[in-house]
Amino acid sequence: MLNYKRKSDRGKWSVEAMEEAIQKVRNKEMSLCQASSAYDLPKATLFRHVEGRNQIAKDARKHLGRFESTFDSSFENELEQYVFDMENRLFGITNTDLRRLAFELAERNSLNHAFNKTKKIAGKKWLYGFRQRHPNIVIRKPEATSYARATGFNKPAVQKFFDLLRLLINKHHLDGSNIYNCDETGMKTVQQQHAKVLAKSGKHQVGSLTSAERGKNITVICTVNACGSFVPPCFIFPRKRENPILMDHTPASSKGFFQDNGWMNSDMFLKYLQHFVEFVRPNQQFQCLLILDGHASHTKSVPVLEFARENGILLLSLPPHTTHRLQPLDVGFFKLLQTYYDQYIDRWLRNHPGRVFTEYQVGEDFRDAYEKAAVIETVTNSFRKCGIWPLNQDVFSDADYVPSQTTDRPLDHNYASASVFVEAGGSSSVQLSTVPTISATCKVSLASSVQTSSTPPSEASISTSVSGKAGFSCV
Repeated sequence: MLNYKRKSDRGKWSVEAMEEAIQKVRNKEMSLCQASSAYDLPKATLFRHVEGRNQIAKDARKHLGRFESTFDSSFENELEQYVFDMENRLFGITNTDLRRLAFELAERNSLNHAFNKTKKIAGKKWLYGFRQRHPNIVIRKPEATSYARATGFNKPAVQKFFDLLRLLINKHHLDGSNIYNCDETGMKTVQQQHAKVLAKSGKHQVGSLTSAERGKNITVICTVNACGSFVPPCFIFPRKRENPILMDHTPASSKGFFQDNGWMNSDMFLKYLQHFVEFVRPNQQFQCLLILDGHASHTKSVPVLEFARENGILLLSLPPHTTHRLQPLDVGFFKLLQTYYDQYIDRWLRNHPGRVFTEYQVGEDFRDAYEKAAVIETVTNSFRKCGIWPLNQDVFSDADYVPSQTTDRPLDHNYASASVFVEAGGSSSVQLSTVPTISATCKVSLASSVQTSSTPPSEASISTSVSGKAGFSCV
């Protein structure tokens, strides 16, 4: 019975009290009645333990009923740790996987069990009991993580990035007020996610109105420093001809650029750097650090690099496929901004029945969402969580690097830098061949007690340990 609740107080005595009582009686220091009274133990129970008449509960062991657990506590603890290890490697174990693994372990170790030998799987009652005994194991819906992100966030690349960051901070005496993060995000004319709504119970499908199937995408460039000060955003509209009406009701001092497909390229980024210099006003004496991703428009354009040098902008790019952990705007700001933006689109469609949301309404709705999301505390916490400011090279634990261990390789000396960085005050000409870069495949071999490979968990092997029990290894 899965919902069974105990209705008696049998077995409430402690194992420690039973051990002491058994020792006293066997050493003839106390009689059976005296030990039962002194340690608050049932006399008949104490008698069976002293005489060894229990078939299962030997010595001071506590056990109720005639059924015995298939695995002991130490074995189940090892199985629990295996579940956590596989989840850290992005190869999570499902309920069915766990039940099949339990059956195979019981068979390999010749344990008595009541599992289904026809289907070769443990029962649901065992699964529910196992989860009750290990409340730290819960059911979670995993987020899709690409192979590039899983393997790209590796310890040598991240540590090299922090080494470069520390070098620039110490050399140029930077603080939170002149450490900036710049990134682009896409704002569509349709909602990315819909909020949950109230509906009739049992209804098969619940819909929510959108303006189109896919909608148009407008690129928005945002920049903020570690103290929470924002640079006015810029918009890139997918148009050939300029239309100033599109910039109506946008955040104050924002700028609009127009490009055929609305994407970021080297020309657009150079225009944005000019906008950035207009508000931040860096120079050779008061330089600033601009942290961004390694997109070609940011790091492989000669005019961009020359402009950055001439105006005292230090460019530091993040290692490939690490922006989900190292970029403050991605970590704490853009998700919140998108949520508020979708909410305002829903509200606009309700207030304007019969009309569709177009790029002409993007500016106003973005302004309302931007003003609500641009909170100092959100930004400072994002920089702190990424370890950028205050600088904390140990912000990520070894568990954060576990997914990348499936393809660990030693760091190649040819890739001495984890990021592209350009310092001001150098030569006026920039040779792209001299700009240091890092390959996305650079890894390092880290010692681990669990062997790793790219094999999914369904093929996890079962290795026999010295004690004779089957152990766990991800191979």
